[in-house]
Amino acid sequence: MVKQHIRTMAYLAQTALLITACNGDDTAASSATETTTGTATESSATTNDSATSGSTTNTSEDSTTSTSSATSTTEPETTTGETDSTTGGDAADAFRFTEMFVRDPHFFITPILGCEDITDKGILGSPAINEQFNEAIVTDLDPQDGFLNMSFMLLFRPLDQAAANGSFEFATGDCTAPIESSSCDIKAGTEAAAGKYTNLADVCLEPIPGELSSANYEPKPGSATGPCFRGDPLSFTLDLGDFKLPFTDAEIAAQYVGDPADGMVEGVIHGFLTEEDGNNTILPEDIPLLGGNPISSVLPGGEGNCAEHDDRDMHMGVSGWWFYIDFKAARVEYTGE
Repeated sequence: MVKQHIRTMAYLAQTALLITACNGDDTAASSATETTTGTATESSATTNDSATSGSTTNTSEDSTTSTSSATSTTEPETTTGETDSTTGGDAADAFRFTEMFVRDPHFFITPILGCEDITDKGILGSPAINEQFNEAIVTDLDPQDGFLNMSFMLLFRPLDQAAANGSFEFATGDCTAPIESSSCDIKAGTEAAAGKYTNLADVCLEPIPGELSSANYEPKPGSATGPCFRGDPLSFTLDLGDFKLPFTDAEIAAQYVGDPADGMVEGVIHGFLTEEDGNNTILPEDIPLLGGNPISSVLPGGEGNCAEHDDRDMHMGVSGWWFYIDFKAARVEYTGE
């Protein structure tokens, strides 16, 4: 469903461009008064003390403690591959994402004329990107195969909220429909990213001002407050259909709901997409207008992007984009072996 909407959006944009071109030719030939116009969305030029604006790359050092390097790689460790049999089994406490929103940076394209932010605003009859993601999380469509279209899971082996720390994994899941009675396993042919988590009573993860856009997007990224967990930095690819985000130094945190927890709120994914990886991650060729272009082309500061501001950051000497993604999750039956 995510792919279908993105393709529809791009196709309608391409059709509109053709109509605009035809109308322009007709006007030149016959001086007709009817014209096709486009609307441009103007990004806010407001700049905070810790983020730069215009075409300047953000250079503030992040304060996130990291144990892994941000050196770019075109093939980072991802959630694709075979699962580790040593960490499988029904001992896992599983939580499936029930909603998810990209908060920073935003996605920009040129649909007809001007520049449109499609993150939270639909265009040409197609839903916004975040709306498409959340539709895929709760529905079994395109194809209707008995599994929810998009599933991400946190697996704790096991979850011990009284302990100082423990082991957890982030995984792409195969979760049965409907969502109300869903059960999940790690998606066949994929591999979970594994690490350690720490339990905290106060703040687990909050936005770093210098990493946020000078465009001051609303709503702003949230914070994970206690009682909560914070995971060690991981490398994985967040597969969002046509949008694939290969993250390095990605931290995940969320607040527990209950003890033992039956859900999680105030969830945050904080991950770095290097500019090199963004340039080497290509959108499928069959997407009109966007096909064959890198994912970096829809991010402010990326080559060919229409936005007037630049959302790029620097992390350990490498240029790229710090992503903030908010989520909620609910406990789900885990059927993995």
